[in-house]
Amino acid sequence: MAIARDAAGSSAAGQTVNRRRASRQTHLLVHRAVAIIRFLQARGFAPLCSQRVKETGMRSVANGCMMAVLTATMIVIAFAAGFATNSYYSIRAVPASAALNTTDTVTQAVPPANFGVFWEAWDLLKREFYGDLPQGQAVTYAAIRGILSTLGDPNTVLVEPVQHQREKEEFSGEFGGIGAFVATNEQGQLIIVSPIDDTPAARADLRADDIILKVDGKEITGLSQDDAVNLIRGPVGTEVTLEIQRPGQENTFTVTLTREKIPDPTVDHSIIKDTTIGYIRMRFFSARTPEELDKAIGDLKAKGATKLILDLRNNPGGLLDSAIVTASQFLDSGIVAYQQSKDGSRQELAVQPGGLALDIPLVVLVNEGSASASEIVAGALQDHGRAKLVGHQTFGKGTVQIPFTLSDGSSLHVTIAHWLTPNGTDLSQQGLAPDVWVDISDDDRQAGRDPQVERALDLIQNGQ
Repeated sequence: MAIARDAAGSSAAGQTVNRRRASRQTHLLVHRAVAIIRFLQARGFAPLCSQRVKETGMRSVANGCMMAVLTATMIVIAFAAGFATNSYYSIRAVPASAALNTTDTVTQAVPPANFGVFWEAWDLLKREFYGDLPQGQAVTYAAIRGILSTLGDPNTVLVEPVQHQREKEEFSGEFGGIGAFVATNEQGQLIIVSPIDDTPAARADLRADDIILKVDGKEITGLSQDDAVNLIRGPVGTEVTLEIQRPGQENTFTVTLTREKIPDPTVDHSIIKDTTIGYIRMRFFSARTPEELDKAIGDLKAKGATKLILDLRNNPGGLLDSAIVTASQFLDSGIVAYQQSKDGSRQELAVQPGGLALDIPLVVLVNEGSASASEIVAGALQDHGRAKLVGHQTFGKGTVQIPFTLSDGSSLHVTIAHWLTPNGTDLSQQGLAPDVWVDISDDDRQAGRDPQVERALDLIQNGQ
């Protein structure tokens, strides 16, 4: 299934006009950031200048909430650490047209008249502070974050270059690496959780609990997980050498792997045992999600599924285009969501025709980890009366961000709008309330019980 780039159904040129209208509302903020950048340049700090992001036509929505460290070696990447801290960038709403067919750049800004106070304070710190002061880029980033901290918006953020590159890779749905889930143990060692079938790691017979001691001769024990991930990942076609300690074996061994493009599956599906109920779990909305969901629905129908449970629990969000396509699999017409700009104008995000599960009975699972793009899908299905929501109140992330790329590879994500459900509900503060509340206790988790799935099964089997 092709990924729709223009969810509202209008032409790319028309969407570009809409984007430009919305982007003008953000330019003042960016101008202020650029003013600081220009002043920092003049004082000898690393140069930065802002340019409208052009590299993709992606839409993304919201901050993430689960640590899915996946090294492209598929190494466990923090999709969501900042969802809870309101500091991570993994999912942000970007109108598709905002990054397409545009040559817009952020124009040079005039420095604030009272900016001299900044240098007065800085010079004072240089003279009097007893410790070491940050240098170069650290000062630049701190100055930009200082501006952002005054906005009262945790979703307008600066993303540094390494994180920004990883963000782009996450949204693409593919990574260059060895193909293994990894984690850090209590000793600070990076261990293989499981290799992925038909990847370099699997073909090299790497196994669960193998400890990665060195990467290309560099000791990694004690490094942060991100730093270790960055060492293992690399361009497709290049080699990486790992030194491995296998439990139960005295000697270590080395293995050299050629990095490959590793897909990051976002959709899992199965038939629930002894039923004709299909189960679809969506853990993130990437560029690959529409195709994966298309295949999942087709496979379940071919295996005799007559009803579906869609599990959006702990789904932190992702690309808005993918969320619209997902909702459109279950809706035959209408609005998936509205995007409301600062001036109160609303853009319709319409259902796309051709859904494969328009008439199949459906129940949707949500919880406090369901955010942004997953809330768009759940909210649309709930408002249209297409499905009941079972579980817990969702996170409540209803803002739209546009990313601006800076010349050093960092990115400034700026909130430009809110999104609303088809009934006009803004979920930024409260989230979605499920139709059927079901909690999971610690005893349930320890016993391996899932009362939310059990309740969903009961509802769908009894046609409620």
